Amino acid sequence: MDIPYWQEHWHERREPFAEECRQARQDLLADLKDPGTAQRRVLADVIDMSAGSVHWRERGYDVVASDHDRFRSVLPVMRYEDFVPEIERETRTKGGILTCSPVMRWLKTSGTTGTPKRVPYTLHWLLTYRIPAMKAMWGTYLEHHPELLDHPYATLDTQTVREDVLDFVHGIEHQAVSNRHPQINSRDWNPPWFESPWFGPDVPTGHEGRMYHRLRHLVGKDLHYISAINPSTLISLRDLVEVHGPALVRDLREGTLEGRPYGEPDERAAAHLEQVLRTPDFTFKDLWPSLTLYTCWLSASAGLYAAKLDAVFPGVAKLPFMSCGTEGVTTIPVDDSLHSQPLAVGQAFFEFVPAEVPLGELVKVGGPIDTLLVHEVEQGRDYHLIMTQGNGLYRLWTGDVYHVDRIADGTPWVHFVHRDGVFHSFTGEKITEAQVTEAITRGLAASGLRTGLYMCGPRWGELPGYVVVAEVPEPSPELGRALSTAVDDALHEINIEYASKRDSGRLGPIEVHPVPPDAIAAYVESRRQTGNATQYKYKPFQRDTDFVDVVNGR
Repeated sequence: MDIPYWQEHWHERREPFAEECRQARQDLLADLKDPGTAQRRVLADVIDMSAGSVHWRERGYDVVASDHDRFRSVLPVMRYEDFVPEIERETRTKGGILTCSPVMRWLKTSGTTGTPKRVPYTLHWLLTYRIPAMKAMWGTYLEHHPELLDHPYATLDTQTVREDVLDFVHGIEHQAVSNRHPQINSRDWNPPWFESPWFGPDVPTGHEGRMYHRLRHLVGKDLHYISAINPSTLISLRDLVEVHGPALVRDLREGTLEGRPYGEPDERAAAHLEQVLRTPDFTFKDLWPSLTLYTCWLSASAGLYAAKLDAVFPGVAKLPFMSCGTEGVTTIPVDDSLHSQPLAVGQAFFEFVPAEVPLGELVKVGGPIDTLLVHEVEQGRDYHLIMTQGNGLYRLWTGDVYHVDRIADGTPWVHFVHRDGVFHSFTGEKITEAQVTEAITRGLAASGLRTGLYMCGPRWGELPGYVVVAEVPEPSPELGRALSTAVDDALHEINIEYASKRDSGRLGPIEVHPVPPDAIAAYVESRRQTGNATQYKYKPFQRDTDFVDVVNGR
């Protein structure tokens, strides 16, 4: 029997891919042991690629040498919107404005509101930074779990997709960073499963349709590993098995895909799935006894999925996904530490400003801003992160705040805390997501409960206050009253301005509404959109309380 092309590709790419990932991981580890050298290399590279650009010559930046003090004294700290005029020019020239490397794509942010950003995806950035970062992360996964390349059905990759692009900016594709289609050249992302029938551009672009195709091909196989960016994707996949299980059984039994002829019948897989579906609380381990690993974001708000992930992946190892955004990579995992990972010192030139500094106001004014370098940050403190990328976006402040957990060999290990300016405030209390999470954690612990998904929003009125819905195993009015008191007391201790406003009668007590398990997950999933399904983010903080009645089923 002839071997299908996709399997030929898998076998041809298996060893080269493993070696490329191993080497990228070794390069990462070397940088982490000598962060100063890595940072100097990145800055020199950025200056070399941008000094001859139109923007740098017009502003006089081309006189900047590789010295970081001169670089910081001449170039201003910027926000994305400050780059928009140059980006608009670059959409027509397709390179040469911000950097001397051609723009191959425009990367689209995953946000669901406002105008999508256009982040330049240059050839130099692709080959020197973004693809090596992906390979280094997979090098860590392979180091811990080499079985994910055991055979062509061993890995289900949901963190990247291949979708035909329908949005263009002056002839250049405008797409999500997770979309790896079309390939730009032979050094572009090309894992062994790149040509697999559940991974190619012929797979439906809708979330449910794509997931169904993946399941149809991999149910009944010895799957070892499922990768994702967001934990909600993994929970959604499990829910889709339950919802579409009967149809999937029929397709497996009849050798069809959504009712159309497709391959040979697989009675063994169909019978096994039928048996799994008879158990209401079946897990992925029931569906795939061979499963050994899953990966996704596991810190910050994504960490609130921990209980759900433990339930659907019992006994399965987990590793974190890199901390990153469309604008660049911040951390790359090197081991199984879930809460914190090392700053990716070879990915960007990083600067820091203490989180208590009102950086947003300073950037708007446009004056000089004192920044710290990698070797100057302190363990235990929060910082605004500023990064200079190899795609032309220099000294970019995205609004992300990171906590330095520890420092090893001069490299900070960090985790994302929150977005600057994302807080609730009626009277100046400025309650942050991290503070609410801590208060809810304390409140639930007092009742012997583990923290899961929650949502918090401001309730306007003559006496304003905050409303929280939180998933618990057995919700009841009595539990709601107990949690409301406990969480309110905790916020008194955590945020002194909240305590002041509550004690003076300017804020009402926080209300906590317990809801059944999966109530919030279902609400979040219902808001998933086709255009950003892979990068979709669960957000505990909401702008209003419209979610309360919906989650409560009212």
